[in-house]
Amino acid sequence: MKKSICIIDDEFRSRERIRDILSDSEQYSIVGEADNGRAAVELIDRTLPDIVLLDIKMPGLSGFQILQEATHKPSVIFITAYNEHAVRAFDVHAVDYVLKPFQDKRLFDALARIPKVPVPGDTILQQLGTMVEGTVQPKQYLKRFTVKDRFEFKVIDVQDIDFFSTEDSFVFLHTSGVRYVVEKSLAQIEESVSPELFFRVHRKSLVNLNRVERILPWGRGRYVLKFSNEERVHVSKEKTRELKILMGLL
Repeated sequence: MKKSICIIDDEFRSRERIRDILSDSEQYSIVGEADNGRAAVELIDRTLPDIVLLDIKMPGLSGFQILQEATHKPSVIFITAYNEHAVRAFDVHAVDYVLKPFQDKRLFDALARIPKVPVPGDTILQQLGTMVEGTVQPKQYLKRFTVKDRFEFKVIDVQDIDFFSTEDSFVFLHTSGVRYVVEKSLAQIEESVSPELFFRVHRKSLVNLNRVERILPWGRGRYVLKFSNEERVHVSKEKTRELKILMGLL
């Protein structure tokens, strides 16, 4: 049985993006949307959703006020552009706190937490173990890679990496037109770098969005990313829409 979801956000594009991400899901069903606080309270108590995806800054009532006024108490995932409310969000037993902009995987990771929420009496803080002295401890991402360069090792800052690619059984780090072999899988690298900086545009390519200089149409709704050194990376059809959102094209 699918879990029911209400989307509460005053920005149409944000609601549209979430709808698009969940449109093919076999686990979740969207049962309603609201773009202001009062409508949100009515929606929650009328549809009794399992999950609410909730923005914090809303017209009429804030996300926190919505939760206080609603009689029904669903699982809550905050989706917002503001990180300063994270501590309070966990105080009201939110399952997760997702910062905009986010990738599809980040939302599904948040939803996957819901079955693991502790029974009443425990707190989400105890479960996650992420609250220390009033702050949420962010995940630590790699800031540099060390690669072998002939008879020595070269240290490369992640900001200087154009993209990672796979070829045969090798993974390559590309920077300024030069590539180096990396002793990790592309999946391992994707987990170790910041999702705000790197995006998997293809099963064989992970790109640094800040290093992209041009986005070139490639026919049938597809695109190619061009870097300053003239290297190019193709974007898969499945990743095109998400890339356009991240790059401000939608």
